[in-house]
Amino acid sequence: MISTAAIPKHTNRKHGQALHALLFFVLSLLTSITVANEATDTTSSPFRYPVLVAGSDNTAFNLRFIDLLKQELGDGIQIMAFSPEAVEAYPEAPVVSLGNSALARVQQLPPRPPTLALMVTEDQFSRYRDRGRDRVSAVYYDAPLIRQALLGKLILPQASRVALLAQPGYEPQYDGLIQALANYDLKARVFTVRDAESLIGTLSRALSYGDFLLAVPDPVIFNPQTVKHILLTAYRRNRVVIGPGRAFVRAGVLASTFPPLEAIANAAAQQIMNYQQSGEFLPAFYPSGFGVEINHQVASSLNVPVPDEETLKEELQRLLQAADQGGSP
Repeated sequence: MISTAAIPKHTNRKHGQALHALLFFVLSLLTSITVANEATDTTSSPFRYPVLVAGSDNTAFNLRFIDLLKQELGDGIQIMAFSPEAVEAYPEAPVVSLGNSALARVQQLPPRPPTLALMVTEDQFSRYRDRGRDRVSAVYYDAPLIRQALLGKLILPQASRVALLAQPGYEPQYDGLIQALANYDLKARVFTVRDAESLIGTLSRALSYGDFLLAVPDPVIFNPQTVKHILLTAYRRNRVVIGPGRAFVRAGVLASTFPPLEAIANAAAQQIMNYQQSGEFLPAFYPSGFGVEINHQVASSLNVPVPDEETLKEELQRLLQAADQGGSP
């Protein structure tokens, strides 16, 4: 008899991943088999509004998201796996895409189905935004930069200047942010990274200007290959980095806000219900719900006193609500 102790742990992990993949494949297969019957059978169970889901490569994530979406939408909605056959059977059914690759896959179909893009940044979605405003929309995955900057201000109350890095031609995208930050007594300046070789030199100038670096969701500048060099340079100058997302906090960034998956599912349900009622999606937006993640080890190393995550979240909500109501920060 073979002892289970002799089986490597990574083999068990691979077995689990394979099982998840098999489950999602079976779900997709069952959908393609039954979709034609469901489209023509009007005598069986009461009609449920169809919603198609184009999943990511992470099967466990797909299943978790589908479960949350079902909870938000209730029994009147039938969620099915995306396929060309399903789109042909339900040409007006909204397709929910999870991630940039899934969005591209859905938008390649002729004709393009009504599509709600999730797990994409505002920049990633921008290339699809003009493909019929009522036929394609999104719930953004990245955090609004104003919220990220205010998080930095809460952590460093004495901060008065914010530095950003941007690719050539992207600088005007941050004009609105710079104007908004003035309401919070924060000045901001964008430093242009012209190529990979100029990154560290430009970063050094940015750190000399800003009390902290506001990292933007630009994968050319902030990615797994560059983040180590950016963080080492910043921390040697006793400067903190805020954003652009939760994964970067785990890599060594001090703090970031992020949208919990529950908030994304809630926002997606709002979009789907609006489409069901009016035949149009709402304009793309950020989820209202958010969380705060802090790298406490980094905070301790830099000797930066940081309030707990819940306190920061509540204070951020107060600042943002005051701004929405036209009050003072």
